[in-house]
Amino acid sequence: MGYMGSLKWIVALYLLSSYKSLPGAYFVRFYAIIIPNIIFPYFSGLKTKNLKKLASNKHGCFGTFTIATYTSPFECDFYLHKSNSTYFEELDICRSGLMTRVFQKLFLKSKRWPYIPVANVFTNFLKEIKPFERYDVSSRILCWDEKWIYVMSRFTKNKGKTLCSLSLTKYVLKDGRKTIPPKEALEFCDLYNEEVAQISANNLKLLTEDSGFHETRQLEALDELYLQL
Repeated sequence: MGYMGSLKWIVALYLLSSYKSLPGAYFVRFYAIIIPNIIFPYFSGLKTKNLKKLASNKHGCFGTFTIATYTSPFECDFYLHKSNSTYFEELDICRSGLMTRVFQKLFLKSKRWPYIPVANVFTNFLKEIKPFERYDVSSRILCWDEKWIYVMSRFTKNKGKTLCSLSLTKYVLKDGRKTIPPKEALEFCDLYNEEVAQISANNLKLLTEDSGFHETRQLEALDELYLQL
């Protein structure tokens, strides 16, 4: 194999390693998470394993959804670590996986197709993620109030030992133009009980009074273990 042949293989491998940055890759990755949760069940039956798993756990609404990936070369900035802007693409995918699992029953059985628009996102960058370094993105519902649902997402590496970034996302549930109160949505999904309501209230106080979107140290230390979705 000549010099040009070797160079072609190097370029091909480099592009393959950066598949997440190729045109259309975001949509493929996004819908690969969404479609199994809210499209396939219409054909395979509405009683999914996910719904059974949620129903069997009293803390089901706080279940964690996790994706594992790595930093591809095209995601890096001139500091040679994962660019800040690329975190939000991973957040889109992970949070959507979470919300379509927690509220799967709402999506499958609601008369109108609900949707969950993002109202606000705050991200605190703590540690760098280097090229080709593997990391996990995990999201779970932190708390809710009468209108908003707050989701906490973590970027971790070294098997969860190192917290690289923490994000807080503010969601609202919509059925057409109508806002669905989080409590009603959770009740519809059989995920609401007094214990989860108290956990939410405690976390909401932590978020709004003791910590907040701009001071996340207490949230970073919050260590509540729930089922993996």
